[in-house]
Amino acid sequence: MKGIISRLMSVEEELKKDHAEMQAAVDSKQKIIDAQEKRIASLDAANARLMSALTQLKERYSMQARNGISPTNPTKLQITENGEFRNSSSC
Repeated sequence: MKGIISRLMSVEEELKKDHAEMQAAVDSKQKIIDAQEKRIASLDAANARLMSALTQLKERYSMQARNGISPTNPTKLQITENGEFRNSSSC
């Protein structure tokens, strides 16, 4: 009987160890997933800003084409380090 109890306790300890290792692996993968979700959100925001800038450019040049105006001093679109857009006229 003592042998059976000893074996059960040994198996229980192995299972606890395996569970802890698997939980550590899951936690590590969850951190990766969280970082990827954050990166995706950042890319979505940058994509939205790019699409907005593209729409503005299309509207501007479409309006100029309808009016027969050639842009003599076109606006340059600059992207800052944090992904923001800034318009600046070329001199």
